[in-house]
Amino acid sequence: MIETLVGGITLSSILSLMAIGITLLYRTTKVPNFAHASFVTTGIFAAFTLHLFNQPIYLGLLLGFLLSGLEALLLFYLVLEPLRRRKSSIFILMMATLTYDIFLFGLINIYADYLQYTYKATARNIYLAGADFKVLGVQGITVVSVITLVACLFALHIFLNKTVFGTALRAVMENDSLALASGINVSAMLAISWFIAGGLAGVAGALLPLHIMCSPSTGMILIAAMFAASILGGLEQLYGAPVGGFILGLAETLLVTGLSSVLGPWVMTYSGMIPYIALILGLIFCPRGLISIRVRGA
Repeated sequence: MIETLVGGITLSSILSLMAIGITLLYRTTKVPNFAHASFVTTGIFAAFTLHLFNQPIYLGLLLGFLLSGLEALLLFYLVLEPLRRRKSSIFILMMATLTYDIFLFGLINIYADYLQYTYKATARNIYLAGADFKVLGVQGITVVSVITLVACLFALHIFLNKTVFGTALRAVMENDSLALASGINVSAMLAISWFIAGGLAGVAGALLPLHIMCSPSTGMILIAAMFAASILGGLEQLYGAPVGGFILGLAETLLVTGLSSVLGPWVMTYSGMIPYIALILGLIFCPRGLISIRVRGA
């Protein structure tokens, strides 16, 4: 049971990092970003590449942040910003992120094939737990994932509340038209938010293969869980994303383990349904997040 709980905390921390990026982008642009899936997968391959060349595996956090952040910047400047200037609808912007995600998915598969054929690497079945360290018998990923989540939340809070750029970004979140009239470079602020969100997805991805088996399609498989965690926490509540992440992560881990002990191991096969169920229920009963339940009940 303790091992299951520890695994749940690890998954929840990683999922929370993914959800923060989803929520941040929704707060700034109102765009559901489907390319988040490939940003996560980029982080996975950043960690795997470092491991392949015998480099410290946790350097993948920095490499994943930079690479995925750069991918997000390219998406914003090359695709979304031109569409935004043409006053394209949110639906068009959302479909643009999906198209970009498919494009990145193709590039990631090409890179996986390159690693597999050139270096004989298992680039389609990535599991790096054997390269991790242990703390008092606990896998290092558990400690690092929690510390990374807390550090990222703290850094984001300081950035948004204690810096000039952060204050400008919050102004854009509240009212981009008023922010523009006040002399704020809205485009630059949106670009910063995309870089941060993409970077956080890359960090989460770099942690993932230390906890579960990963492949080029892992990001796509987890996209429903990312959105479910973000919606449960509240798409308008940036700091609610970790709440949604922990609720979903612990529910998926503990619920499936509990049911499998009662009904049999066949239940594990259907564990992937939980994020979809949570997403549907969240959209039906609390589309504004769990805070909306508290407000209605007040």
